[in-house]
Amino acid sequence: MDFDPAAVKAAVSVDADLRDRWRREWGLLMDLAVWGDLRSSQIGLSGKLHKRVLEFGERLRSYGSDRSWIPHPREQIKNALSTSLQARESLEKVSEITDQFSDGADLAALRAVWEAVSAALMADIVMREERLVQLLNQQYQEEV
Repeated sequence: MDFDPAAVKAAVSVDADLRDRWRREWGLLMDLAVWGDLRSSQIGLSGKLHKRVLEFGERLRSYGSDRSWIPHPREQIKNALSTSLQARESLEKVSEITDQFSDGADLAALRAVWEAVSAALMADIVMREERLVQLLNQQYQEEV
């Protein structure tokens, strides 16, 4: 049996308003990471933060991208799961670095923005992955 196109589209698509919100929040996060007053005793930590936040933005963009150009529904689902995993990994990397900063006028703001962005994204990832896995499992059960 084929996948239900509406169910696949709902599972792999991120709402445009949510994608726009994440873009704005990532911009604020990037601004704080690059221009914010953040201090650490570790040399090079600011550069690592810049790199990881930029990478996170790229993963976030991929996570929220349109997958309608992918011809087969199963491949759309697999692509969505793959970008979800990449977003999770990027979340962990940024979290590790933000925890290593010890001081600075913008540290509290950076952590507050980061916690809001990461919590909202993880909630979406968990919900979306559950739906995607359910679709795949449903397909495999019908093939057996």
